[in-house]
Amino acid sequence: MIRIGSLLVNFEQRSIQQNGLSRRVGARAFDILEELYRAEGAILSKDEIMDNVWPGQIVEENCIHVHIASLRKLLGADRDLIKTVPGRGYLLVVRHASTVEERAPVNPAPQIEMRAPPVSPLIGRDAEIEQLINQIDRNVVTTVVGAGGIGKTALALHVANVTRGRYGRSVCVVDLTKSSSDEAVLAALADALKVPPEDAQGDAQRCTDALFDVLAASQCLLVLDNAEHVIDAVAHLVETLVSRIASARVLVTSREALHIRAESVLRLEPLCVPESGLSAGAMLEYSAVDLFLSRARSLATDCATDGNSIAMVADICRRLDGLPLAIELAAARVATLGVEGVASRLDDRLNLLTGGLRSALPRHQTLRATFEWSYGLLDEPSRVLFRRLGCFTGTFMFDAAFAIATEPGMSVAAVVSSLGELAKKSLLNVMFDGPIATYRLTKSTRAYALEKLHDEGEFHFVAARHMRYMKERIEENGLVLAEAGRAGAPFDARLSLDDVRTAYDWAFSENGDPAQGVAFAGALVGTLLDASLLYECCERARHALTVLETLPAGSVDALCEMRLCAAYASTLVHVGDNVDAAITHWQRVLRLAQQTRDDTFAARALWGLWNTTLATADVHASLRHATRFEQAALRSGSNWKQQLAGAMVAISLHCFGEHEQARARLEEAVTALGELDAADASRGILYAEPRAFCNCTLARIAWLQGKPAQAMQLVESSLDPIRRDVLEPSLSHLLAVVAVPVALQCGDLQAASCYLALLRSQVASHRFAVWEDYAECLAVQIDFHSGEEASVLARLEPALQRLAARGLRRVIAPFIVLWAEALARAGRFAEAGARLDAAIACSKAHGEHYFVPELLRAKGCVELQQARAHDGGAPELSTHCEAQGRRFLNDAMALASEHGASIWELRAALDLATHLLERNETIEAAALVSRFDGRFDLNSQAPDIRSLAGILRRLKGATAASTHADALPGNGRF
Repeated sequence: MIRIGSLLVNFEQRSIQQNGLSRRVGARAFDILEELYRAEGAILSKDEIMDNVWPGQIVEENCIHVHIASLRKLLGADRDLIKTVPGRGYLLVVRHASTVEERAPVNPAPQIEMRAPPVSPLIGRDAEIEQLINQIDRNVVTTVVGAGGIGKTALALHVANVTRGRYGRSVCVVDLTKSSSDEAVLAALADALKVPPEDAQGDAQRCTDALFDVLAASQCLLVLDNAEHVIDAVAHLVETLVSRIASARVLVTSREALHIRAESVLRLEPLCVPESGLSAGAMLEYSAVDLFLSRARSLATDCATDGNSIAMVADICRRLDGLPLAIELAAARVATLGVEGVASRLDDRLNLLTGGLRSALPRHQTLRATFEWSYGLLDEPSRVLFRRLGCFTGTFMFDAAFAIATEPGMSVAAVVSSLGELAKKSLLNVMFDGPIATYRLTKSTRAYALEKLHDEGEFHFVAARHMRYMKERIEENGLVLAEAGRAGAPFDARLSLDDVRTAYDWAFSENGDPAQGVAFAGALVGTLLDASLLYECCERARHALTVLETLPAGSVDALCEMRLCAAYASTLVHVGDNVDAAITHWQRVLRLAQQTRDDTFAARALWGLWNTTLATADVHASLRHATRFEQAALRSGSNWKQQLAGAMVAISLHCFGEHEQARARLEEAVTALGELDAADASRGILYAEPRAFCNCTLARIAWLQGKPAQAMQLVESSLDPIRRDVLEPSLSHLLAVVAVPVALQCGDLQAASCYLALLRSQVASHRFAVWEDYAECLAVQIDFHSGEEASVLARLEPALQRLAARGLRRVIAPFIVLWAEALARAGRFAEAGARLDAAIACSKAHGEHYFVPELLRAKGCVELQQARAHDGGAPELSTHCEAQGRRFLNDAMALASEHGASIWELRAALDLATHLLERNETIEAAALVSRFDGRFDLNSQAPDIRSLAGILRRLKGATAASTHADALPGNGRF
């Protein structure tokens, strides 16, 4: 017979007994138990169990869950012997499975009744239970240490129950909550151990000797619960006990360790919480979520059954840092507030998280009471430091704590001592990155510290210190945010992004300092841009500029004003509702830079004006700004600025239609910038890698010049140089204006779709409203090329209108063409023509000649469609429209040829050739198309080149048929 927990199992006879009674279990469940036992403590995957228990059969994974559940139910208090290892399988803790003979106690000891109620099965503590049992086996004294409410008592009582059930060992639990002195500790032990009154009421030495005699005779496991407030008395007593009784075993729970020689410490950590973004099924595997749902469903059985609710539960558990008491208190509120109601009120968690179980200790019935117990154990300097550390939202270092949370004249030694005291009391988390120590308060602990800070009237002067310290660090070190820090940055340069946000929010609060807030924002915005947090940067810069307008002149210096205006203007192109407003702010930066002779900001302003005018499709203006940048670069003598200026001029020339000249300049710039390593030099001006923009423009030129394979290679080359630490906005911009459209036009729908999926993910996570609308237009274009034409108008029109309202007019001509073609197919010829006429006029007026050939081609196609629509019904109108259509297509070909845009020229020629073939003007069509034969690689998958190959084959077939007909009798000339 094998004993597994409370079960006696005979695998040969397939029988199970428990407490002298036969127990029945399903055959498959018995097989699973045997497989787990035979594995000798190894993890069995679900596949291995299915292969061994159901050989050759296909079964649902749920079958294993059902049988495992029945086995655990049979094991009862020993259910934790069967462990679930998330993502791997199951195991049976075999070191506690033994033969009956091995388990019989050698020297039965007097039994001492356990003076505590049985505890419910613990959730998420399987590893800690086994670790604690092992430590008790190996060490005479084990202390479970952890923050209040983390579950120390529950774990200790659970392990005590397991120890008594498995090994038949006596257990004595002593609750020290009400003990406040050495004498009270002795009295509590005497009462628990039933020491005779005449010994218990004697002097301390007599009482101690009597206690030790009882403990030596009983050989029990002594559990001393809640020892932190009498830690010195307990440490002395336990150290004396284990020195006199070699067989003693003591388990202590406390918020700090005993710090005695014989002690082994198990520091209890919070429950595991899931990261955001996981599936509902994956979230349910985490112990914090499991605990919340178990507690909540015991009060409201139908709560949190859908994916959204489970995700909200996971978020609650994250915000509560996996603290079991806080999770249970929050779950208890679900019955009255619902999951969403609890989540929305967590900012007031100290008032929300009340109403614990009546059987719980008073300090465990509310979250506030839990912290008050620990706070009351601190000395006054540690209390001051603790509540002032509440100003830190994220991780912080010693320098920050010393600068912000201490009084003038306070020694370093005193601060070190207080920090150590807070860590010992489990009020402060200490973490290490190599030799560097960092500190953090959990969110719940911080909420209590802030409450005490407000109660003492210290909040505003500590918050002001905090904000000034953050500003100084940013300005001195070029702050690297801890959450978004660049690899290789010195650790002591990192600060928490949450702390930066907290400082900003306080400065602009009702009792803050708006002038200091504006100055702080000026220091902050560059860091936010570095971290690719464009939306947040835009909002914070906008608010600071609004406040600046209300302050007296001279409240902040010109540098701060330039920083704010530049940051705001930079972000508007991506996240704003008014791209045109960026021009005004760049002009303001340029004016201030010229007044203060700040060449760096002057260069940045010119680059910003160039980039913004390109975004608004004002190519004439962009050329003026690029030329001014070029002149400034020549005066500066900076080689990299000169090469950058050449690239800027080249990109504007490309938009102007001068593709070949632009190509030559860009190739030169790419080579030179690569040699100069301009990525570092350009930081602070571009927030991007300039070679990426050069290569992306070269990709578009290559496609225009009829080289799709080269274009796709250049698309990859444009994405490669983008640096990991400044992915955005460069990545979204290049994906939108180059990677997706070039892949689409080159016929690689799969690549276009992949690029679009990445684009949509990026713009959604970064809240790039401009590129989100642009991505929708690209999606419509891809769907159209995939054969889905029905929804073009319904989806494209509103997206284009949003782009127009935001002020983005760059590279939207392809969408206007698609829109007009869809209108024409719907018979709305006048509207289609009007849209194209407006786009042509705007492009010519502002110098965006790049797209004019394509717009003319589309205009010609609309006219020809209208001619076909009126063919037979209104011959004069049909003839006029046909003539107009032919004229527009010929104009498109001529202009495209002038620009060197072979693809635009080919498209117009193909449309005209198709029309000529419809009119049986085969000779004219052949003459038109034949000039393109040999200019393109006809094996290309680009749609335009494939169409050319198709028409050439068609024309060659028609010519062959005509030649054959001419050779027949009667068809020759005489």
